[in-house]
Amino acid sequence: MSPFCKKIARKSLFIFTAVFLAFVILSGCWDYRDIDKRLFVGGVGIDKSQQPGRYNISFLIPIVRAIAGGEGGGGGGGGGGGGNQKPVEVESTVADSITDGARNLALRLNRDLSFEHMRVVVIGEDVAKSGVEPVINPFMRQMEFNRRSRIAIAEGEARKVMEIQPWVEKFPALYLESLFGNESLSGKFIDGDLGDFLHQIHDFNGNALVSKISPDSQEVNIGGGAVLKHFKLAGWLTEEEARGINFFQGKITGGNITIDDPEGKGKVTFIILRAHRQLQLTADGPAPEFRLKVCVEGNISDTTEGVSLNIHNEEVIEDLVSKEVKSEILKGISRLQQDYRVDVLKLGEYLHKYHPKLWKDYKDRWEDIFPDVMISVAVTTKVKNIGVTK
Repeated sequence: MSPFCKKIARKSLFIFTAVFLAFVILSGCWDYRDIDKRLFVGGVGIDKSQQPGRYNISFLIPIVRAIAGGEGGGGGGGGGGGGNQKPVEVESTVADSITDGARNLALRLNRDLSFEHMRVVVIGEDVAKSGVEPVINPFMRQMEFNRRSRIAIAEGEARKVMEIQPWVEKFPALYLESLFGNESLSGKFIDGDLGDFLHQIHDFNGNALVSKISPDSQEVNIGGGAVLKHFKLAGWLTEEEARGINFFQGKITGGNITIDDPEGKGKVTFIILRAHRQLQLTADGPAPEFRLKVCVEGNISDTTEGVSLNIHNEEVIEDLVSKEVKSEILKGISRLQQDYRVDVLKLGEYLHKYHPKLWKDYKDRWEDIFPDVMISVAVTTKVKNIGVTK
């Protein structure tokens, strides 16, 4: 190759490298939008509209300048500070979907709605009863929604959840999210994020367990759970039933159980440290039979005044705790089998995973078979520490 050709080749290589690097470095800016032109949605509430087939979508939006500026105002964002402006606003619109609702707000607000930091999605009871499939479709299709958001079915209107004014937290979305982070303090609610919910409802033909949320003016209660069957709300679980299902599924990481003390003089509080379970198929036939073993470990936290404990009544306490746990598990199983007749215990998934040949015999009739499935429950409890009194 002549010196002239080498020079041309080096120059061509330099130009190609420069263009390639420009594509790599600058390609991330194609959808760039100024951050001060965005409104970050903290929560979304979905209720039925009075217009048939449409929804009342409520967006919980933090006002950055009001939060940053505090009560005295100041802070950036333009507009001269927060003043007495509320730290959050709830904007509602009637729309065909969440996406349509966000576009509708563009006609009233001069900023784009951003869902990357969304913390909670609440579906109203009326929407859940008529079917959640249409309203969750955008969450399944679009990646802009934060799939680590919490999702819950409201007892009543979802908008009331968006409008709460908690005294413990300035921003309601953070308050709601932090409630669902208390699974180590109480197992009496159904925990799971939006991604888990979408995976569950997609894989199990519209059947799912999801959080329940009950609002009042200042706070909410997330105890219990909601049962979805074929994408529709089948009914609620009580707090005891929800904890029983959590024990069944091995999701208990904490909480407490209060029992009568062995001498019948007061109450004893047992703090759960850990729990694990083992599920086993014991028989097939017209309906399969299962055995569930649950082991619970914990400490005695407190007793009613005047009640003293010693190592001799430790076994009695363990037996009482075991009976209480077993009772909650059986209540949860009975509710799902006899009242709602929906397998959100994932027994079908267990058979499909560990006994695929047997599952082929059951799967087409599983919805009819599930209520007749026999489940024996055995619970053992170990008290690790009864505490010390002086």
